[in-house]
Formats: sequence, structure tokens, C-alpha cells
Amino acid sequence: MKKITVCINHGSQLQVKSGMTIRQLLNKYGGEHKPLEYIAIKNNLFASLNEMITENSSIGTFTYFFESSRRAYENAAVMMLQYIVEQNFPDKKLFILHSMADGIYCEINRGDTITANKIKILKNAFSELVDADIPIVPRLCTREEATTYFLQNKRPDTAELLKYCSLNYIMLFALNDRCYWLPSPPAPSTGLIQTYGILKYKRGFVFRNPVENMPQKLQPFYNQERLYEIFNEAERWGQILELSKISQLNNLIAKNDISDIIKISEALHEKKIAAIADKIDRSRQDKRLIFVAGPSSSGKTTFMKRLYIQLRVLGHRVISISLDNYFKDRDELAREQGDNLNYEVLDALDLKLLNDHLTRLIDGKSIVPPVYDFISGKKAPGKTEISSDPNTLFIIEGIHGINPGLAESIDEQYKFKIYLSALTHLNFDDTNRIPTHDTRLIRRIVRDAKYRGYSAADTIKMWKKVVEGEKQYIFRFQGEADIMFNSSLAYEICALKQPAEIALKQVDSDDLSHPESERLLNILAYFLPVDIKEIPPTSILREFIGESSFRYH
Repeated sequence: MKKITVCINHGSQLQVKSGMTIRQLLNKYGGEHKPLEYIAIKNNLFASLNEMITENSSIGTFTYFFESSRRAYENAAVMMLQYIVEQNFPDKKLFILHSMADGIYCEINRGDTITANKIKILKNAFSELVDADIPIVPRLCTREEATTYFLQNKRPDTAELLKYCSLNYIMLFALNDRCYWLPSPPAPSTGLIQTYGILKYKRGFVFRNPVENMPQKLQPFYNQERLYEIFNEAERWGQILELSKISQLNNLIAKNDISDIIKISEALHEKKIAAIADKIDRSRQDKRLIFVAGPSSSGKTTFMKRLYIQLRVLGHRVISISLDNYFKDRDELAREQGDNLNYEVLDALDLKLLNDHLTRLIDGKSIVPPVYDFISGKKAPGKTEISSDPNTLFIIEGIHGINPGLAESIDEQYKFKIYLSALTHLNFDDTNRIPTHDTRLIRRIVRDAKYRGYSAADTIKMWKKVVEGEKQYIFRFQGEADIMFNSSLAYEICALKQPAEIALKQVDSDDLSHPESERLLNILAYFLPVDIKEIPPTSILREFIGESSFRYH
């Protein structure tokens, strides 16, 4: 049998038989420290461990259960759920709608309420599938072959997804000869999905996954009622637009009928921002301090500028205050933290000064906010005096904006807290969602390339640290918000597609960020581009693609 050369984790070169799977190779030559088996990297691309090695290759493995491994874990679970519904409820359809806490919210037949008996069947069938430890096998086929397969197997939603895809070949994944489409490779066998939960929730159920770095246990489940409500709102917006899947969006673009979708999407944003301003206005005697928080690339800056306009329409004087100007001096931080300075933590802010200033504003007194110089690492005396009267509202933005520890000395009656995120209601097909995480990352790549001089590779490398900070300092407090604003736009990935592809295609094939850049390019391949000329200059999307009528710098 033909011999090929393989290198594992940049180690010595091995001569092995052609046709081994990555999993077989690692079991035989991986050494005593076995890597996680959820996903691998083959020739600097994400790959299933059941992919065969038929040519000289480099193989990379993962030792930590983080983003890539967890994604493969969830992908396998999605396949298994779809398989179970097909086998046990042949007249029903599984819908995977959005994230929820540590898992994904699902329904069997949209709008139907799942019964306790169906939950029991799901649990038993999933347990049996795990115990059977069935391989999940990759199968490469042409786009035409994949389309024919899904049409013949009564999955028109996936067939429609492939209609405008720019890829000539599609990787499907087989479970007992039933093939499924996934946006990236799943774990290689059903037996690996051992930590999970199936919890009845609202009309459907939440399939729960382990969180990063803790693959052996589930965390306590926190009911995220506000998040569920905002996703429901996104779905209602989707119903208004008559859009729930990428294929519907692509059909409109192909027919040159996207103009109304852009206008309606933007109008929905404007209506929501106006409603938030009205709510603040109705409580203006109390809610003088408006705190805005949200993860990276959620559109906070444009949102605040548009909220400012709506509040001015209602007759208010509005002043913005940046928390960035309240950082402690660098030498003080060094005394508290040591050499590894962390500006992300709440205690990096001069909370005493901030609370004193906010108290003075509530009392109708004047302040002169400091100006933080990031080069010298010091607060400089400000030059702009801010005066206050009962008609003045203050918008305060920063990652800790809704952290209850930020302004502890201020009575809650004076605070109005807003949380932003980009929660897209669009799915690839009925069982594959577009994660909010990916939407924000694509936004960030486009903005960083245009305005900040960062390559896509730079942004991808920074992203892990960004997400870790968000989980620690932002996501956990989203329930503190008085209102949540969904900054996603139905058409946005189509508008981001071309600049994102230009940036991602510049990532070198041997760069550490190449697997992620190729994964994102693969996602973008399923979207048709949209002409951006009709996007209004005040759109949140203009913060990322440019030509906004607002000034940001």
C-alpha cells in the first residue's frame, strides 16, 4: 500500500499507510498524551477526525475544549437530534432556532408545544445513540449531487440553501447512511457526546452543551427570559420581512427585490430606538443616567448616536460620558495588579471618582470629566465643564455599563440600562443556525480592516481574548438590563460579504488563523452580495462598512 508522509503537531515526520483516518492516525501515533477527539486541523483547515489522509499532510490537534471543539460538539449533537426526530417522529420536523444559555433552543414543528412524552422519547433515543457510538463520516460530493440528495429526502430547505452557494464541492456528514449538511465539521462519533441535557422550555426544549474548558459537566441552568424575548422579537421581525432562512434572502437579491428589505429592516431599528427613547422620556424625572453595554461589534456607538437624536426630538439635552476616561492611572493599576495589567476588569476604573461625578450630576451640580491619556497612562484634567438640570440626560457607555457594581452609590431609580447584541433571526436551513458570535466577528473583521489597520488574521487572533472578556464582564450581567436592543439586520452579511472576503482571502495559508478564516469564507459562500448604496448613512451597518453620516473618531 502507498506510503505518505505525515507530521503531527509540528513533530517529526512519519511514514504511514495512505487511507488512514485522522482518528486512526492519532490513536496509533499520537503518543501518550491523547488530544481531544472532537475536531482536528488537516493542512491548516478544520477537518473531521474521520477524514481520510491520502496525501502528504500536516495534522494539528486540540488539547482544550474551547471554541472549535465546542462547535464540533454542538454540530454532532445537531445531527443526532435531527436523526432522532426523523426516526421517531417521521411526520414532524426539527427546528433549531437560536442559542439559549449554554445550549440551543429547539422546537418540533414550529409553534407546536412539545409534550412531556416527546421529551422522554428524545432523551431515551439520544442516550441510545450515544451508547451506540456510531461514526459520523464525511462525504465529499458536488453541489449538484448534494442538492439532488436533499430534494429526494424531503429536505427542500437545505436544497434551497445550496442553490446560490459559490462552492463546487460540499462536505456532507453521514450517520447510518443518512447525510446531513453542517456549516463546519462535527465530532467524529455519537459516543463522544456524553455531557448534555434536554430541558423542556417554553414551547420547545433546550439542548444543553458543556461550556468552554469544562467538557465533563453542565453548568447550572439560568433562565434567560429577556434573551428568549429578544429572539422572539427577532423572529417577529423575520415574519414581517418574510425571511427566516438565507435562501429566501438570496432569492430576493437574485430577483433584485432586496430594496424593500433594507428599508423595512432599517425602519424596524428606528422604530425600536424611538420606542426606547419614549420609555426613557416617560420616566425622565428619575431615569437620568442611561447606561449602554454590549459585546464587541454590537453597534453601541451608532446606537447611542441614534438614541441621542431621538431623545433630542423629545426635547432633552443629552450628554455622553465615556467610561474610558475614568480608568485609574497606570501606576496605580500596577500597584494593585502587578505587571500584567488588565483594563477589562471593573476595578480598573476609578469608581470613587465616577460615583462622585454621577452623584453631582443627579444633584444638579457641574463636573469636569477627566480625559484619559492611553499613551502616558494617566488621567488628565478635563477642559469641558458639564452642567446638569432636570431635563439633561446622560448616556454612559462602556463594557461595564450594566454591571451592578459600576455605580453602587447611585440609587437604581436614576438608572436606565440598555444591553445591545446582534441576534440574527436568519438560519442556514431549518436545523443550522447562524451564531451571533460569527456575525459580530465578521463585522469586526470588516471594521478593523477599514479603520484600524488590522488584518483579518490580527482580528481573528485577538478575538479569543475579546470573547473571554465578554463572558466574564458582559454576558453574565445582561439580565440586569431594563431593555435589550437587537442590532442585527436581516441583510447585513450580504452587505459585509465582499469586504469580509477581501480581508479573509489575504490570510496566508500557513498562518495560525487560516483555519478560522477559511471557515468564515465557507459561511460567506452561501450568501449573495448586496449593493450597499441603498443602506442609509445612519445605519448601524455603516459603523463597519463606512460612509456613515456620524463621526466616530
